[in-house]
Amino acid sequence: MQSRFKNSLTALLLVVLLAANATAADWERGVALYNKGDFRSALAEFQDLVRERPDAAGAWYYIGLCEFKLKRYNKVELPLSRAVELLEVQTPASPDIAAAFYTIGLSHFLLAEYGKSLEPLKRYIEITAKAKREVDPAAKTTLGRAYYFLERFDEALSLLATSKSDNAKEAGANAYLVGLMYFKKEDDDKAILALREAVKANDKDEAALELLAESLMRKARKVTQAASANALWNEAANVGEQLKTRRDDLQTANVLGRAYLGGRQFEKAVAPLERLARENPDNGQAWLYYGIALSRSGKTRKAMEALEITIQLLPDSVPALSELAYVYESDKQYQQALRIYEKAFAATNDPAIKQSIDRVKALATQQP
Repeated sequence: MQSRFKNSLTALLLVVLLAANATAADWERGVALYNKGDFRSALAEFQDLVRERPDAAGAWYYIGLCEFKLKRYNKVELPLSRAVELLEVQTPASPDIAAAFYTIGLSHFLLAEYGKSLEPLKRYIEITAKAKREVDPAAKTTLGRAYYFLERFDEALSLLATSKSDNAKEAGANAYLVGLMYFKKEDDDKAILALREAVKANDKDEAALELLAESLMRKARKVTQAASANALWNEAANVGEQLKTRRDDLQTANVLGRAYLGGRQFEKAVAPLERLARENPDNGQAWLYYGIALSRSGKTRKAMEALEITIQLLPDSVPALSELAYVYESDKQYQQALRIYEKAFAATNDPAIKQSIDRVKALATQQP
């Protein structure tokens, strides 16, 4: 953390501390210990120093930094707030005032006290920008994430959607959060753009891959143009395949099976949807998807079995009844098909199902 702040306190505060040689020696010893990474010993030196000189802003500042380095985040704010009070009187132009606010805000963030992190982080950004110094992009990212965790998405998006980072993993994480927020807003156009960036930055991010596939499928269901919808389904399937190389679990099978089914790649849909159905024997929807994939793949007998199970679980499911009737019709079992079509029509009065009934009746009369 200290590397973000460009420590300038040594020269600044020696002017005050040189009034007493012993105090100056304590200061130099404390700084040396801090720079060596011996934060516990440095903390003891600076605590001794403020007992002798309670107005030593730099010592209070270093106490706060030591506590931060020791990951005792709940002990950071008190000494740094005291440092800010003194610096605002002694050297109001000091960049360490902004740095203190940054450290306070980050400490609250790391404690998951997101509400308390907002004001100090905003103060850091405000003071730094007003002084025409470069604002640390990580501060904006932290503030944006704090807003995200507080579900203040508009404020989070204004920061994270414009954030820049040279670190690919960090950039990917920000893009994922942006995509997630747009997904929650049901803005799939913007969600997909952000999530593509997240995957580009980190192609191992399982959460980004899964959410991208979900967003692509949701958009595909809304698109009326067949070619555009098919392109989205195919991209979702490709993303699902990429996810499978990272995480071959039931949730991935769910994503991949639905993507194949939506893209009319029925043969490919069978295996993941069978896995999903057999792992969830009481899930009628899973058995329906599996049955449809089998039916459209020409696997008639297995389709009948899967769709019969679906109807046992979901007796009034019109899609399941219609699909099972279609399978029986394809197998020239017209009486069975007619019985099921009539049940589906009784539930819906759908004219399309009535046409199927008339068609099957005609076929049945032609059957020897």
